[in-house]
This record gives sequence, structure tokens and C-alpha cells, in this order.
Amino acid sequence: MAQKNVTVAAAAVAAVIAAAVPASSWYLGKQIEATHAEIDAKIAAIPYLKLVRHDYERRLFDADEVITIEIPVAMFRMPFEQDKPAGTAENQPDAHPEAKAPQPQPPLRFTVKSSIQHGPLPGFKTFAAGRATTVIEFDEALQKKLAEAFGGKPALDIQTLYDFQGGGRGTLKSPPFKIVVPGQAQGGQAILSGDGLEMVVDFTRHMEQYSMRGGAPRFELGEPNGPRMTMTGLRMESRQQRMFADDPLLYSGSQQFSLAEFSIDPGQENGPKIGLKELKYDVQVPASGDFIDVIARMGAGTVQIGEQNYGPANYDFSLKHLHARKLMALNRSFLTIYTKPEMLQDQARLMQALAPMKEQFVALLLDNPVLSIDRISFRMPEGEAKISASIRLADVKAEDFANPMLLPAKIDATADIALPEKLVTTFAGGKADSEEEAQLSREMAEQTIANVVQQGYATLDGGLLKSRISLKAGQLLINDKPFNPMALAQQQPPGVAPAQ
Repeated sequence: MAQKNVTVAAAAVAAVIAAAVPASSWYLGKQIEATHAEIDAKIAAIPYLKLVRHDYERRLFDADEVITIEIPVAMFRMPFEQDKPAGTAENQPDAHPEAKAPQPQPPLRFTVKSSIQHGPLPGFKTFAAGRATTVIEFDEALQKKLAEAFGGKPALDIQTLYDFQGGGRGTLKSPPFKIVVPGQAQGGQAILSGDGLEMVVDFTRHMEQYSMRGGAPRFELGEPNGPRMTMTGLRMESRQQRMFADDPLLYSGSQQFSLAEFSIDPGQENGPKIGLKELKYDVQVPASGDFIDVIARMGAGTVQIGEQNYGPANYDFSLKHLHARKLMALNRSFLTIYTKPEMLQDQARLMQALAPMKEQFVALLLDNPVLSIDRISFRMPEGEAKISASIRLADVKAEDFANPMLLPAKIDATADIALPEKLVTTFAGGKADSEEEAQLSREMAEQTIANVVQQGYATLDGGLLKSRISLKAGQLLINDKPFNPMALAQQQPPGVAPAQ
């Protein structure tokens, strides 16, 4: 009897599982379809992308999705062709009377195909809400070139694992590649190669948050016995949080990129070798209510040009107190221009299309954002130079933009400069025709520096020349003193030109 009860219980459990698996698979499949619909909606919301096909076929245990996207070729070129110099044959009206206006190039089109297996046991390989394998296909000619470049392997291997909370993790891998491209010399060839890349993307339900991390060991572009450019140790990381539920593209967060080394060898003594090491690019976008700051920091530990190292070098800048929705509206308007390739080839039409954005730009400035160059620093043989500056429009009103003459009185700007005294004197004598003339220029520069310091427009501390320049309410101050060029000129020693 006990054995019979166990058998009945086991059969009951099996029956429940047999009924539950299809039901849960149907539910999880519907959840995954909703996730894909949200991602596709984000693609459709990008102004310069066009979603020309979207097919999703969901079955009980699996599904297939096919989407086709178009990108205007104009996205990969300058907004308009640069004019030829006057007098050239191409610039003469009758040079080519039979020539026709260039026809717009067709957009770049590619297709994304995803094969999806529903959970809770997708493919009986793991326990998850589902998993997907995605491939990207191009037109036949481009697909053939990619196959040659990647040794017959897919250019991208994309795998996605969905969790039960509506989020998931995607992994992207690319194998090593080698592509032959045109070289600098007529008829020459160069080789673009890489050791592949890997990236992992984690996302939450509705893509409210996502993070990325990845890297690539090496990229190289070079010609045999010619110039060569190499990048090694690329790393990237990003964390993003959606700001508003009704704007699928507006996120705040952080991004970091780093390179172990970037080098350029011009080859055959065509110039100095350039080597940069420990490169970093860090962008923070914190949010406070409807406003965001954009804080960017760039730097390199080594900046080697020939025999001289100018590192460490840094360039930090920031845009603060930007109204996020106004900024996105302006960005969308600008990107929409790329959906009209014919306009991008005509400078007059492009300027006409940009004109309506003036109101959006003015609306952004009415919130008194602050543009700052937080740091520019580099090292010279004479010492380290540092510069920082900021500018904003104080209490500006819409009517001020109707009369540009009123805007200078609204400017609130400051700049702090610290330069090695030897750098200034060396620069002063750098363009002399003889050593005697160079020495005289350096002596004149030293006298000018002494006069500027005496007048209180700068300080000299330990060989470092420092000064602060500010413009407020239309008044120019140097080291917090009203600038009087006439008084400075009167104090110049004989034979010394007025200070610039």
C-alpha cells in the first residue's frame, strides 16, 4: 500500500510539472516578447534610425524575431562637402556642364535575427526565464567581406539570458579579424586588424537601469614598411539610470573608457613617433530633479612625442545645470536632420534647417548653465602648465537675445592661468632669426613679466607665473584689479613693447 501511495504521489507531481511547464513557458515567453517590444521602441525613437521591419512569432516554447534597421549614409560623413578653392577647375561653372547633382546614396540596412527559447528550462540547459541567440546580417556583398575578414566566423556572437524579474544579461563576443583597406599611397594597401572584443550588458525590467563592461586587447592599422597606428588594452564600463518614465532615451549615470597604450609610428622617418600611455576618459552625468551635469575628465600618464614626454596631461571640462528635457529636445531636433540626406549636402539648406533650433538653444541658456574648463595641464621641459576657466550668462532673459549688444554685460567668466616663467621666456625667443635676437627677446619678456608682477596683474612664486582673469558685468579684472593697459605701458622699460 505504501509503495502504491508513493507511485500515485510521484505521478501527481509529474502531472503538475507537466501542466506547469507549458503554462510557465507561455507566461515567460510573453514577458520576453514585452521586453523585446520595449527595446524595439527605443530603436524606433532614435531619430536617425528607421525600423523598416519588425516580425515577432511567438510559440509555446520558443519564438523568432526579425527586425530590419536602416541608417542614413549621411551619419558617416561630414554634413556637407568642403568647398573647392576658388580658381580650381571643379569650382568653375562651365568646367563640367554635363555633370549632374550626385544622387543620394541608399541607407545602410542590416537585419537582426533572434532565436528565443522560453523558460523555465530554455533548451534544457539552464534555469532561467529564457535565452536568445542573435545574429546580424548585412547585404550579400558586405556579408561576404565580413566572412573574409573574420575567417568565416560570425562577426558577432550575441547571447542573452533573461531572468524572472524581467531583466537579463547579454554577452557580445567578436573573434579576431583582418581587413585589407586602401593605404595612403596611390594604389597602396593597409591592414586593419584586431584581436576581438567582449562585452557584457546587464539590464533590469523595462530597461530602467543597465550597465555595460567590456574590452578589446588590440587594434592595429598599418602599411607594410609604412605608417602604423596601434591601440592596446581597451576597457570600457558604463552604468545608466533612466531619468523619466516617459522618455526612453534619457539616462543619467557614468561612463569610463581606458587605453593601456596608443601609438603612431609614421614610418620611414616621416615624423616623430607618438606614444600615449594610461589614457582615461571618464564622464559622469549626475541628475538632480529635472537638471543634469555633464562632467568629463580626460588624461594620459605619458604623452611622448619624439624624445619629449609632455605627460601627465589632463583636460577636464563640465557643463552644469542643464535642463535634461530641453537638452534632449535640442538633441532630437539636430539628429532629425540626418534623416534628410539631401539637406546635408547643401550648406545653405542645412543652415536654414538649423535656424529653428535657436529657440531651443535659447531656452536651454535661460536656466543659466555653466560651461567650465576645469583643468588643462601638461608638462614641458620648463615645468608644468595649468589652465582653468568657466563662463555663464548671469540672469539672462529671453529678450536679451533679441539684442546681442546686451549679452556682453551678462557674461560672467573667469580664467586661472599658471605657467612656468621659463616657458614664457622660451616661447618669446622661439621665432628669432639668430641667437642674439632670441636672447634679446627673452630679456624683454623677463622685463615685461617683472612689470606685470609689479603692477599686481600677476604673481611669481617659485618660477611659476600665475594670474586670474575675470569678466563680470562688462568689467575686465586681472588678479581682481581693473585692467589699465595705458598704466602698464607707461611702466615699460625703454625698448620694450607694451605687454600683450
